[in-house]
Amino acid sequence: SAEVADVTLSTVPVVSESTGSAQPWRRVSPGTKIMGRVSELTVREGDRVRSGQVLARLESADLEAAVAQARAAVIMAEATLENAAAHHARMEDLHAQRSVTDKNLEDATAGHRVAAANLDVTKANLTAAEVMLSYATIESPVNGWITSKFIEAGDMAGPGRPLFVIDDLSRVKVTINVPESVVVGLSAGQDAAVTIDVLGQVTPGTINRILPNGDPMSRTFDVEMVLDNSEGTIKSGMYARASFNVGTRDAILIPASAIVDRGQLTGVFVVNDGQAALRWVKLGARLGDSAEALSGLRAGERFLVAPSADVYDGATIAAR
Repeated sequence: SAEVADVTLSTVPVVSESTGSAQPWRRVSPGTKIMGRVSELTVREGDRVRSGQVLARLESADLEAAVAQARAAVIMAEATLENAAAHHARMEDLHAQRSVTDKNLEDATAGHRVAAANLDVTKANLTAAEVMLSYATIESPVNGWITSKFIEAGDMAGPGRPLFVIDDLSRVKVTINVPESVVVGLSAGQDAAVTIDVLGQVTPGTINRILPNGDPMSRTFDVEMVLDNSEGTIKSGMYARASFNVGTRDAILIPASAIVDRGQLTGVFVVNDGQAALRWVKLGARLGDSAEALSGLRAGERFLVAPSADVYDGATIAAR
């Protein structure tokens, strides 16, 4: 006896597939706000860097001298304020004893306030000098990879000129073009499956955003998806295929065990009145352990689930 099953309609997802390429989640180009000669480079293209890591240093002897001068000014201002505070306290005591005039106390009070204000100014100047000195050290603002470097030791760096390009690949973006008939069924936050062919892996992703301005010529819209890439295996520019469900439809599915290959042709043994008849079928997409029969079978017919090697066209079948 042989196992026989009915041909039935199954509900299957409608999948849309589009292609694109992987891009970094963030791409930054750190530089400096001051003019200076590069004294040291600590990275090169391809290096992985962390946020806050030093990438380059500029010559900074003049800036360091300015910081030292500002610190000395703060020390002098603190001493002046200390002396003015002591003088003011003495004038208050003497004024209480009527040993000095009101004018003497007023002058001491004003001197104390001027000294306090001068200390604030010197501290602000020190902060400004330290900030200027910090511009001589170029640090990475993100975790990522150095993909481009535009300077060498000895070059002059200046404001507004990017010195490096750093790609943050902890996550990657995949932007694909989707037809308008499909984009109406998509929304931000929807799950998607992205295949990176060169890596041979399927990565779950999420639709991050759908750009509202479509291409009027091709009637397509840009859909951006985000993939986790904490291991860093996906590189910028890799080819990607994205697929996502956009609905359902009815289809005839048959198990792979029922499919008989005859060279370039594929068929299924249909059972009618206890006899097997080889029916050529056109197959579509594979869905797990089954395949969709696009033509050749109708709902309600019966077929052999796993025909043995000795089954032939016209053979008598004892169904079970």
